[in-house]
Amino acid sequence: MKKFYSILFLIIGFGYSSVAQGQVVQAVSVSPKDSTGGFANAQQQYVSGAVARKSIVSYAKSNMSQFEDNKKKTLPKELDSLLVKQDFLTHEQFPNYLSQIENAYKRELEIVNKITIDNVSKLEQASQLNKTYSISQSGQCFAEKDKGSFILTKDDEGKAITGFALESLKGNPRYGLIDNYHQGYARIKKDMVFGFLNLCGEEVIPAQYDYAEPFNDGKALVKKFFWHFITAEGIESEVLTDIVDAKAIRYGISLAKFKSNKFALIDNNYDVIKKPISAGFDEIEVFVGNIFKVRNGKQYGLIKIDGSVITDVVFDRISLSEANRWILVEQNKKVGLIDSEGNTRIKPSYDYIKTVVIDPSVSPTAASVVAKDASGLRIIELNERKLSETYSSIGEFNRFGLAAACKTIGEKATIKCGYINFDGSEVIPPVYDEVQPFNLTGLAVVSEKAANCSKPVGNCVVDMVYDRFGRVVIDRVNPSAPEGIRYMVTDTILASTLIVIRTETPLEKGGVDEGYNLVDKNTLKRFTTEAYKNIRKFDKTNLAMLKGDKWGLLDFTGKEVLAPSYNELLFSSEGLIGVKYDNNKYGFIDKKGKVQITFEYTEINPFKNGMAVVSKGNNKYGIINKFNAKIAPCMFKSVKYVEETSLYEITDTSNNQYNLNSAGDCISSNSAKFYELVRKANQK
Repeated sequence: MKKFYSILFLIIGFGYSSVAQGQVVQAVSVSPKDSTGGFANAQQQYVSGAVARKSIVSYAKSNMSQFEDNKKKTLPKELDSLLVKQDFLTHEQFPNYLSQIENAYKRELEIVNKITIDNVSKLEQASQLNKTYSISQSGQCFAEKDKGSFILTKDDEGKAITGFALESLKGNPRYGLIDNYHQGYARIKKDMVFGFLNLCGEEVIPAQYDYAEPFNDGKALVKKFFWHFITAEGIESEVLTDIVDAKAIRYGISLAKFKSNKFALIDNNYDVIKKPISAGFDEIEVFVGNIFKVRNGKQYGLIKIDGSVITDVVFDRISLSEANRWILVEQNKKVGLIDSEGNTRIKPSYDYIKTVVIDPSVSPTAASVVAKDASGLRIIELNERKLSETYSSIGEFNRFGLAAACKTIGEKATIKCGYINFDGSEVIPPVYDEVQPFNLTGLAVVSEKAANCSKPVGNCVVDMVYDRFGRVVIDRVNPSAPEGIRYMVTDTILASTLIVIRTETPLEKGGVDEGYNLVDKNTLKRFTTEAYKNIRKFDKTNLAMLKGDKWGLLDFTGKEVLAPSYNELLFSSEGLIGVKYDNNKYGFIDKKGKVQITFEYTEINPFKNGMAVVSKGNNKYGIINKFNAKIAPCMFKSVKYVEETSLYEITDTSNNQYNLNSAGDCISSNSAKFYELVRKANQK
């Protein structure tokens, strides 16, 4: 069944309804409805009366368990075994076991009622008892039922119940309203008056009232010229004196408007005690959760649902903070902060206060605000009541709990910026002319204007790179006369662990040299000691780097293991590296840079089982081994290695074809011709 929720945060006021004049029309809705009238059963599953009996007992039993003391059970053990062994309850069993459960609830209610209800948690406990007891009372009707249109459904709170198929009444023109079940009873409007159905679909409270509120912990507010309470047995209370309108809220508490035009909260005992549980106010508005905003004249205060006062009615305005965690109060055009218990966190002395929203993964207990007064902006940490320095601006807090913050310094009103933490502590000191946003891994660039910059001559902008902990990752080059090197942190990750930082290094004659630095992703420490024009992953243990116009190698500690001496680094192959040298020819070196195969080839390929295809020009292909021995001299039209067969296919200039195995032996039928060509090449 599709679940629908009411909007809780509506102003509670009174007006005129098309249903009945004088009733509350802007109060809390306690009966969520959908377009079908408050209930929806796309796939109805009909059950027997026997199954419905067991459903009621099981429901009541499961809710009772949370109130039972493990040392002293209030329900018999045989009830547990009965519900496990049988799929139904007989006519004789049902009244007995339901009665035992209801008696247990009554005992618990007596205990709760003897305790002064002085907090919301006790209200909730009593409410849970009353709601479950109400549902069991409604379900008593199943005692003599074996047949009927009973379905497995959900009530308006989304709880699974078994009851009469209310949808079957939708086509009846006598009904103007059919609410979903609420605490075991469905409110109806029939023949233009209100009543209630029980879980069997019986009109236990006949339709006779001008208006009725849904059941609220055992009683419902009804109106027949005057307002009354009515119980599930249909017993009306005395007239609710002086009440001209009323609206059920929850926990057996309702909002009432009195003849004096004052509003107050009443509980289900008002017909006996004749006294509201709260003071009277010009207006009462649901604020958040179980807190109400109240107004007298032009000033506001807060009360709890039990009527107790949170704050006196002394504020010009009360609103929720952005995160709905704190309550903003305004007095004499200054704002402050209180908590849900009315404790003052910040006295009303600021122009505005904005909540700092921090991801719980950064700090689950973070509690800070940005507050502005005549001196500027501050971070106020609420847990320890700490004040930060004063800033001229504070930006939005990022995924690391940091925000850019700037100060105005000196007579020239110079703006200097840095980064602060959500608790107000400075992470990057506000001494820079500009700060950039952090990247995803926690690096940010800061900039300062330097008058004594070495390159270029004159004024320039010098960059540094910080991490999210306030540590310098890339410092100035020559602090006394720094170079105007610019950085841009990226979210690009090289070789899974290295953060790429684009770098612009100024040249003596003007212009910049573009390159890249690397920072270790795990430690946030600088990996490269200088910028390179290009960096790429080379093999499992090395990175290829371009310095000037020459390539070399770095290992994964950032150490230079092969000096940048080569025009190209092609590949790593069976312990050898294919390179291009200054003569624009290719050969092979080892990882220490020692030449193993001289630079004599126009084309080379990786080694396969100790052999590699090479070329010295058009129609000059051959095969060499790691000692540069010519297994097939460079005199063939084409040489191709076939992975599937591990054979080399060779074609000479006369289009004769030969096959060599991985040992370098020709295994073709015309092998004699191949070896004759090799012999002649060896004699040259």
